[in-house]
Amino acid sequence: MRYLIVDDDESIHLYLQVILSPYGECVTALSGEEAVDRFAAALAEGAPFDVVFMDILLPGMDGHEAAGAMRRAEASSGDAASFKLVMITCLVDDTNVNRAMSDARAELYITKPLDRESVSRQLRERGIL
Repeated sequence: MRYLIVDDDESIHLYLQVILSPYGECVTALSGEEAVDRFAAALAEGAPFDVVFMDILLPGMDGHEAAGAMRRAEASSGDAASFKLVMITCLVDDTNVNRAMSDARAELYITKPLDRESVSRQLRERGIL
């Protein structure tokens, strides 16, 4: 498995790497633009990410925009596989939840602060771990 962790808080990178690294490679990005660049490079190399963990509140391009750009890049690459999107955010309003789940086709919407047991359980239930 290849995981892309997108958050402007490096402590979230470290936290998720502890959970995910036993299951695969973890790559991180601090902004939406950096995430889209890493995603596109992985597609071009023929080693796409299986799961993207995306914060919504990011500097510059926000998580919704970045997820949309990734979906478009994947579609234009002709790659039949579709990455799983996990939103990780402090935002709990209906607008952001609905936008993530319908527009970006997120598998999960996990709110911060992250709880290791809860995150691990939800990821296992969705076949991400």
